[in-house]
Amino acid sequence: MPTFPQKEIEIIALAEMANDGLTKMAQDFPTPPVPVADMQARIAEYKTALQATTETDMMSQQQHAAKDQALTLIKDGLKANLGYAEIAARTERGKLAGLGWGPRRDKSPLQEPGEVRNIAVGKQGDTWLILSWEAPVDGGLPAAYHIQRQQNAGPWEEAGTSAATERVMSNQPRGVQLSYRVIAVNKAGEGAPSGVVSAVL
Repeated sequence: MPTFPQKEIEIIALAEMANDGLTKMAQDFPTPPVPVADMQARIAEYKTALQATTETDMMSQQQHAAKDQALTLIKDGLKANLGYAEIAARTERGKLAGLGWGPRRDKSPLQEPGEVRNIAVGKQGDTWLILSWEAPVDGGLPAAYHIQRQQNAGPWEEAGTSAATERVMSNQPRGVQLSYRVIAVNKAGEGAPSGVVSAVL
């Protein structure tokens, strides 16, 4: 979706371009919420107020207020007309280019995350260790990470969840081989399990 401009000069440029396009393509956009003539009057009023503020070294608060009010009316009218044009040209989106605007982007469906990378065991103590990893480089953005543990080559079991890419694994059993892997998850589903790291506490 195109971004509505924030700078005054860009707002006025877009307003003039959109108004010119609405004039030239009146058959395609016959009933804008703010008629072309009204928008043209708003633009003219803004330019008059702007000129008044630049003709003197000390610009009065009243002149600034008039200019700001005129700009607000232009922004409101421009947003209304562009919103109308998006609906009116929904089957022929290319026509929006004639107004200096563009079509809204179709929302892309969320993808499941890719595979977690570079899992590693950091510092460790008698019954704890620090597990770290890196986020996937492909797929959708992970919402969380599921940590799975395996003891002495047994079945994988859930060992915790983390929103970050590091977790202190406390209260771990001693004297057995512990293997860990991490799976990134989001609303679309789970990614592939990471590689495996092992440790004995």
